Amino acid sequence: MFFVLSSLASALVEGLSRLMGKRAKDLEATIGQMLGDPRNAIADQQRALELFKDTAIYSSARAAAGHGAWFLTERARPAYLSARSFADAITELGALSAPTGLRGLDKRVEALVAESGARVVEVKAGLESWFDETMSRLGEAYKRWSTGVLLVVGLGIAVLGNVSTIHVTQALWQAPVLREATLNAAQQAAAGSTGTSLEENVRSVQELGALGLPIGWTNVTDWSSAAWLWPHIGGWLITALLLMLGAPFWFDTLSKLVALRSSGARPPLATKDGASATTQAATSVTPDTVVERKISGP
Repeated sequence: MFFVLSSLASALVEGLSRLMGKRAKDLEATIGQMLGDPRNAIADQQRALELFKDTAIYSSARAAAGHGAWFLTERARPAYLSARSFADAITELGALSAPTGLRGLDKRVEALVAESGARVVEVKAGLESWFDETMSRLGEAYKRWSTGVLLVVGLGIAVLGNVSTIHVTQALWQAPVLREATLNAAQQAAAGSTGTSLEENVRSVQELGALGLPIGWTNVTDWSSAAWLWPHIGGWLITALLLMLGAPFWFDTLSKLVALRSSGARPPLATKDGASATTQAATSVTPDTVVERKISGP
C-alpha cells in the first residue's frame, strides 16, 4: 500500500516542483550568490547571474531545456548544469585572465591561481570542485524542501482517501487472506512498474480499494464520535509520516528503486567526468598551460 501511495505522493511533489521551476530557480539563485558579492544580494548577485546567463554555455543549456518543454518554451531553464560546463562558462567570462568585477568570482579565482601555480587545468579543476560542493549543499536543501512538501501531500492523500494506517493494520492482522492478497499485489506492482506517471499511480491506488482494504469513504463515518474520529486522525497522521519517507524507501523495501527526476539526468560530478579539468589534472603528467592573469588595482 505504501509503495503505491508514496509513488503517487512523490509524483505529485515532482509535478509541483516542475510547475514551480524550483530546481532551475535554485540553480540560478545559487550561481548568482557564488559569483556575486554576498553583501549586496540584490544588485551584484543579479548582475553576476545575468553575465553568466549571457555565456554560450548557459545559452546552449537553456536552448536544450526549451526543446523538452510543452509550453512557455521561451521561459524554459536548465534544472542542472555540469561542473565542467560551469568552469567553461567562467573561462568564457574571462575570469582566468583578468578580474571581472564580480567579487565572489574574482576572490575565488585569485585563490585558485595562487594555490595551483597558475596552471589552467588545476584552476578549472578548482572551479569544478567549488561548483560540485555547492550543488551538493543545494541538493540537500532541495531534499529538505521536498520532504516537507511530501508530508503535506501525504496528509492530503491520507485524509482525502481516508487511508488510516491504524485501521489498515487491524484489517491485515485480522484477515490472513487479505494480507496475502495485498502482499501479492504489492510484489506484482513492484515487478511490473515501468514508470511513475500520475495516471499509473492513480490507477494503482484505485486497485488498492478493490482488494478490500478499509480505505476510501465508503465505510460508515461518525464525526461526532470520539471513538471513530481520533483513531482516524491518528491513522491519517501516521500514513502521512510514512509517506514522507518517500517512494525510494518503499521501492527499496520491495527491491525495486524507481527514479522520479523528470527534469533530465543529473550531470556527472567533475571527478567522474572524463572530459573535465579535474580528471585531466589528476591524470596529466605533461606540463600544462599557465594562467597569465592581470593583477587588479589597489
